[in-house]
Amino acid sequence: MAKFATLVEFFVAAIERGSYRPGDALPSLRATCTTQHVSMTTAKRAYHELERRGFIEALPRAGFRVVAGSVPSAAQPPLAAWGSPFVNPALFDGRALARAAARALVDYPAALAGLDAAGFVPLRRQLAQRYRAQGVALDWDQLIVTCGAMEALTLAVQLATRGGPARLAVVVPAFPGLLGLLAQWGIAVLPLGLDAAGELDLALLEREAAAGRVAGVAVMPTFQHPTGQCLSEAQQRALLDLAERHQLPIIEDDSYRELALAGLAPPPMKALDREGRVLYCAGSSKALAPGYRVGWLAAGRWHEAALQLKQSQTLASPLPSQLALAELLAGHGEVAALAGLRAALAKRLGAMRALLVERLPAGCGVSRPAGGYFLWLTLPTGFDIARLQQAALAVGIHFAPGELCYPPGVPVAALRLNASYYEPQSQADLLGWLADEIARLASGAYSPMKRDSSL
Repeated sequence: MAKFATLVEFFVAAIERGSYRPGDALPSLRATCTTQHVSMTTAKRAYHELERRGFIEALPRAGFRVVAGSVPSAAQPPLAAWGSPFVNPALFDGRALARAAARALVDYPAALAGLDAAGFVPLRRQLAQRYRAQGVALDWDQLIVTCGAMEALTLAVQLATRGGPARLAVVVPAFPGLLGLLAQWGIAVLPLGLDAAGELDLALLEREAAAGRVAGVAVMPTFQHPTGQCLSEAQQRALLDLAERHQLPIIEDDSYRELALAGLAPPPMKALDREGRVLYCAGSSKALAPGYRVGWLAAGRWHEAALQLKQSQTLASPLPSQLALAELLAGHGEVAALAGLRAALAKRLGAMRALLVERLPAGCGVSRPAGGYFLWLTLPTGFDIARLQQAALAVGIHFAPGELCYPPGVPVAALRLNASYYEPQSQADLLGWLADEIARLASGAYSPMKRDSSL
């Protein structure tokens, strides 16, 4: 292929893949000659060909830029993004956090000079004060700041499975990110479900622990993903007692603590931990500072090992986001924003649940979350989730199949809906369509039903 043709395809590929978007400037002709090792004649010929094909346009004394419409349009986003794992960003009031970030960066040079490997000390003190205000004895020197709660979970899993069997007991349904992490590392999962009375089935764990076939337990006791429900204090104590008898670590994911729909969240299991056996993981992304990627780990008896592991992998967490979150908490700037977010989530969850309870057929169940932003729908055994998903996508509805919240190979007749994206005034008809489609599939006499285009 001629040099000019190779250069044309180099930029076409970049434009089509979105590295250059409409309005972006291409490198100057002189810069392209230098980086691509071509003559000015070749560079000009390539740019003229891109212009002829409608990818770029020449601007007087300003080089070349990508033309609007030259990039293939992205797939139409769903009308109802109820399968998203994240809180709807439209519900966040980020003004207090933005002001806190601006104020905090003034102190950046001084903070950089005194950076602690475990994290920004003023942030850890603010977090400890917040826990103390909730009646939880978790102090600043027990905390290690991580790159989001996901890094805290990653460190906890490494510590829990170090030197033991590559198998972790996980309370299901579970956070898909944790299951994906375990699958990536080749760590087997022992699923722990709830029995008919809603109690955690500890008999299986007792047998497997006694036989030395599990390295630890992973659980989300407060506002579990995806049901939004909580383990009772009695169940937490029973799990702790079992862990102490068999010398097992417990990984507690408390990522949704700030999203109680009414009143205060119950104390974390860490508050009951007397032997330092709980590896407590939490973060700010779900409510306090989305996108800032600030998490923390209280590793108990594994604190020093966790700190060494953190330093060997990421050395330290980004400082600017820690400064901003510390400033926000010091000024209590999160209070009003959290109240607004919780109220919005409660309203949307309530509206979504009420319609589903009214319209879904017998044999289906809808969770009653105490916190978070998900609804968990259980469907009749053998229900064809794939067929429902195909029909739903055709009308603009995206949901998460329940199999994402279980280890591979476990048959699951359930789905997860993100209520933070539910707009009661404009999407009630869409949600009604989904409920009716579930009813038609569950009846056994199914033929796909088109959605009225006027909805």
